[in-house]
Amino acid sequence: MSRGVPLVLGALLLASALAAGCDVRNFCLECHDIVLGGDGGVDAPAPEGDGGVVPDGGEPGPDGPCEPTGAEVCDGKDNDCNGHVDDGVLPGTGAACGSSVGACRPGTTVCSGGAIVCGNGAVNPQPELCNGIDDDCDGQTDEGDPEGGQVCGTDLGDCRSGVSHCVGGHLECVGAVGPQPEVCDGRDNDCDGVIDNGNPGGGAPCGSAGGECRAGAITCVGGRLVCVGAVGPQPEVCDGKDNNCDGHTDEGFDLTSDPRNCGACGVVCAAPNAYTACQASQCVIVGCHPGFWNNNDIYADGCEYECEYRGEELCNGADDDCNGETDEGLVVPAVCETRGECAGTTAVCGGAAGWRCPYPSTVAVDANGDIVPETNCDGLDNDCNGVTDDAFPGWGAACHNGQGVCRTDGVMVCNGAQTALVCTAPPALTPPTTTELCNGKDDNCDGQVDENAADNWVKITMLNGTNFWMYQYEASRPDATAGGAGTMTHRACSNPGVVPWTNVTYGQASAACTAAGGRLCREDEWQRACESNVSAANACTWSFDAACKTWSAATCNGNDRSPPQDQLLGTAAMTHCAVTWDGKKVYDLSGNAKEWTQARQTTPTVVSALRGGSYDDTPVGISCQWNFVVADDAFKFPNVGFRCCRSTAP
Repeated sequence: MSRGVPLVLGALLLASALAAGCDVRNFCLECHDIVLGGDGGVDAPAPEGDGGVVPDGGEPGPDGPCEPTGAEVCDGKDNDCNGHVDDGVLPGTGAACGSSVGACRPGTTVCSGGAIVCGNGAVNPQPELCNGIDDDCDGQTDEGDPEGGQVCGTDLGDCRSGVSHCVGGHLECVGAVGPQPEVCDGRDNDCDGVIDNGNPGGGAPCGSAGGECRAGAITCVGGRLVCVGAVGPQPEVCDGKDNNCDGHTDEGFDLTSDPRNCGACGVVCAAPNAYTACQASQCVIVGCHPGFWNNNDIYADGCEYECEYRGEELCNGADDDCNGETDEGLVVPAVCETRGECAGTTAVCGGAAGWRCPYPSTVAVDANGDIVPETNCDGLDNDCNGVTDDAFPGWGAACHNGQGVCRTDGVMVCNGAQTALVCTAPPALTPPTTTELCNGKDDNCDGQVDENAADNWVKITMLNGTNFWMYQYEASRPDATAGGAGTMTHRACSNPGVVPWTNVTYGQASAACTAAGGRLCREDEWQRACESNVSAANACTWSFDAACKTWSAATCNGNDRSPPQDQLLGTAAMTHCAVTWDGKKVYDLSGNAKEWTQARQTTPTVVSALRGGSYDDTPVGISCQWNFVVADDAFKFPNVGFRCCRSTAP
């Protein structure tokens, strides 16, 4: 019991213990919770050992009350019997200890668990780890390959496993070959267990879609990239198709005279017992085998008549000259019509019946065999007057539906009932656009081309505050494309991504601008646009969209651009060769093509300045201020073009 407990209270506690059936010799061990617990109000330290009742001023030992042994020392015992173990300032504590090597840090000695240890902030040696730190504080870092020696990686596919080693403070899988992006090589590069998965390197279109060719797609097959699904060019054959995919059909075959393809592909001129040829796209018989004759002038059965020749034919009902007819060879009167479906018809001797004309069944005749006016619409000259379907004028004439880009074309032909003419042109295409574009086409299908077509104009403001409007792009022909300058000259256009209009005279350029609702730009207008929307003191040297006073060979198309050099480019191909006005960019004022401006003089000859330089000029020659190149009105050259201006808003 703690010191100061009244004897009466002690007696009461002892009585309580006895009443609880406790052995007073083991009072502290067995009955402590009963006697001292609960609300008894006694604050006593936990008993040590298995001694008896704690006397006033001491703790019980294993065999009885605590016996002081001297000053408290670090040994896990209550040496001074004050009820506390290893308390107070103990001998051996407080001394400096530990190391500053590696991860270790010094501290001071403390009593812990009945022993003097280095603590109080000290960091003591630990097993070495692979972390770039001297964990065991022996002056070496990561020695002995800590944490290494384990198999790492995988042997799946092209991968190879390695062994982990501590390198540079972290574990590396040494000797391993890891996954790589999958490529088409018949191997599992990414080590996912599947070879060439995902069609590596494939997907791009391949082949051509012209003629009979069909485009395919690049596909990884059997470890290599092949063009799958494509149909390539084949040798041209006569079949009405573009077999070699060159944009032409059946080239190299003359259907007018080729006996193997006469009039149409695959039509071979061959007739029984006959020598044949192709003439004017028709198979004809040009001779017969000996002993055979072509007496009916029918190609299909060839030389159908076998006969022994006996001499000159007489009108005697006998076939003397083996032509399959009797009485032929006489002076034949010109009584038969030979035009149209009557072609090839000659009069024949009919004996007592006289001469007659054996017209084919397609000729319109009456009961007496006389030709009557045709009434059928069948594409044939049935009445042999040299006019096909003359009861239906216009047969074979061109016809169309719609106008402009909406137009479809055909020809006038007979209808199925052979009673009237109809046009083979399909219905007009989808409704036209409402806006005419400057492209050489009748976009709104009104029968006119490029009328009132809007151009790309940009508003420019002079230093004095007046405005004019300039082409955003170098002038081009209406039908110009990215691959060609076009041929139309009825007006100029301002379109991006097309070949500029060059090799043009001053007069041609001026007329093209006038037709577009503009004019050639004045020199001061052109220079103001090139120098950008800044003060005269800050004017650009070149029409760059940034750093316009510092030369950059890659910004505009001059002679030092590489690659390629000295080559005319499409409009706005050099995307940074531009100045901004009114929120829009004006392109290629420096380089690409020289540009005509309004004449400096008109008499005795027209002399005009060529501004802006071209693709084969030096940086000075393509600057905004260079104005020394002039030419007369007859001059033109492949590097000379123009752009248009106007004084009023479009």
